[in-house]
Amino acid sequence: MTKEFKQNEPNKHHFLPVFYLKEWAGADGRLVQFSRPNPNGERIKPLRRHPSAVGYINRLYAVEGIPENVANLFETEFTRPVDTEASAAMRRLMKGRFDADATQKEMVAWIKFLLSLMMRMPADIKRLKHYVKYDWFSDLPSLQAAFNRSGMKGNPQTAEDYQKLLGPTFHERAAMVALSGMMQVETAIKAIGQLQWTVHNIDGAREFLTSDRPLIASVGMNGPKSHIILPIGPHRVFVATKTEEFRRRLVEKQPWDFVTTVNKYVVNNATDYVYGSNGAALRFVQKHMGKLREETFLERINRRRMAEIAKPVSERTDLNL
Repeated sequence: MTKEFKQNEPNKHHFLPVFYLKEWAGADGRLVQFSRPNPNGERIKPLRRHPSAVGYINRLYAVEGIPENVANLFETEFTRPVDTEASAAMRRLMKGRFDADATQKEMVAWIKFLLSLMMRMPADIKRLKHYVKYDWFSDLPSLQAAFNRSGMKGNPQTAEDYQKLLGPTFHERAAMVALSGMMQVETAIKAIGQLQWTVHNIDGAREFLTSDRPLIASVGMNGPKSHIILPIGPHRVFVATKTEEFRRRLVEKQPWDFVTTVNKYVVNNATDYVYGSNGAALRFVQKHMGKLREETFLERINRRRMAEIAKPVSERTDLNL
């Protein structure tokens, strides 16, 4: 296990892994975390921190109420292995693009890492657990389908019967199973793998920022304007596009303008944290942090799921998921 992952104990669950955040670390080994000391206030406070001291919440992905050896399985069996492989993939990407030596495992790990950034943030986990408990499994047909998939025995009749048999930890377990599944959808992995991947080095005074909503992605990956953009350092950005023409439209502008456009999205969509290499962006973060949030991936999924739940049972397509 590499040095940057030694700090990642079973209970220390990183929504932004150390290998990613350390690209913003300065000569002193620290980066700047921008956040609001008062969540209901407007003042932004910059703090210098080591990458291993930020970007995590204890037991963020843990399922409470079950034995410890399985409570952290999502972290130990999914996010940590993906992050480890994605770290190697990002080192290759730093060369400019995936070279001939890149392995399929590294490529898939990078894609899974990108997908995970759409839904592994603290706000996403809170949102998903709410959806699972109060929306996705609140109706009788959904509970029946979950019970049938579980292989459990019994003859429940009401929603309360099903919930009792499924147990008090069902909703948390179901949330983490759903999360793992969404991060490994084969059609999404294939679609992202078919995009043209590049890394752009952009020098200058203005630097890329990152946040707890760092990924810019189109809705869908098959159209001519499909794209994924992810800052991977103060002067580097990963860009994946469906067409070379659209890539040029995105990046062949004044570097200052491109960096500003990316930063506005990353900061406007931030929930609690923005990260940079220094405090120079304080005024920018103060002006934009969390001000123009777009619909998240999980919010789109929930909207579609609720539309399915509203249909007659005979027309629903979600009960076999």
